[in-house]
Amino acid sequence: MAIFHLSVKIISRSKGQSAIASAAYRSGQRLVDQETGQIKDFTHKRGVQYSEIQLPEQAPRAYNDREILWNAVQVKEAKSNAQLAREVEVALPVELTRDQQIQLVHDYVQKNFVDQGMCADWSLHDKADGNPHVHIMLTMRSIKTTGEWASKQKSGYILDENGHKVPQIDPKTHEQKIGARGRKMWKRTTQTYNDWNNRDKVENWRESWAEACNKYFTPDLQLDHRSYQRQAKEQIPTIHEGTVARQMGDRSDRVQINQAIKAQNSLLQQLEQEWEQLKQQLERLKAALVDLQERLLRAEPKQPLVQDKNTETQKLEIKESETTYDPHKLYELMQEKLREAKQAKQTREEQEQHESTKMNRYNPGINRERGPRR
Repeated sequence: MAIFHLSVKIISRSKGQSAIASAAYRSGQRLVDQETGQIKDFTHKRGVQYSEIQLPEQAPRAYNDREILWNAVQVKEAKSNAQLAREVEVALPVELTRDQQIQLVHDYVQKNFVDQGMCADWSLHDKADGNPHVHIMLTMRSIKTTGEWASKQKSGYILDENGHKVPQIDPKTHEQKIGARGRKMWKRTTQTYNDWNNRDKVENWRESWAEACNKYFTPDLQLDHRSYQRQAKEQIPTIHEGTVARQMGDRSDRVQINQAIKAQNSLLQQLEQEWEQLKQQLERLKAALVDLQERLLRAEPKQPLVQDKNTETQKLEIKESETTYDPHKLYELMQEKLREAKQAKQTREEQEQHESTKMNRYNPGINRERGPRR
């Protein structure tokens, strides 16, 4: 069954990372880092099934060359703490064919990233271990219509509600400040050139990936990008295992943790099914009880009613009690009953031991001071 996985990471210089090395590893190619002169050769890497570069209209066509693209990024992002690229990693549905997987990723990347102005370099990995996935490397900086890299931030005037520039007021003169060459000064603000770093973007990308995958699935196999808590599901999420952990099998801590989580989820699911059965039985019992009460009322002999202005006719009201059922509460109740039973058993054993001790101490045939009778 298809699973949902989408994670976002930043490739940055502060972590000692390189855009060229990252691109070479993910594409399984040999790339030259012009900044250091080093050759990053990953042509022997297994599992790289497909790679593609998708560019926005304003990007230079030369950027279709992976080596040229990421060397250009490293030239522009020269600071020691510069962010070189954003990486989006997604798990591919195993139910789809290879061509369907490639088309799915191509359409998703075009809609969510390239159409927004990003250069995208993505590679599909599949080692036939049941974990096909895609690494999508994205540029962090917009490209102008001239084909040049744009600034990450831009400055603009602050406007009032009428769309007019807001002047800078001198607190001493209470008049508008005058700058160099006699120019009037206006309030300015700095804002990002694009909104790619907004927190809600990741949520949008996750939702869009689920929607893209669900186009290939029937209604009973739909993916949901939300967490179990947001879906109001009584399930514990598993953790990411990775290739190494899967190869280790039961020796891996991550595999063992997921096995324990799956066992707990199976128990929760079983409890939920039992609760559903109990709820259905209770509903049938409630309906039978209401029916019985109505029959009894119809069978009672009618008594003449005394007319009284200050007395209202008594009416029988049947109110159905609303009962909620929670598997966790049932589990806690079972544990509480088990503790009470253990405590009662322990109390009985202590009382029996106490009585036995008293009987051993009291023996008429032995006098502690004089010794046994002769």
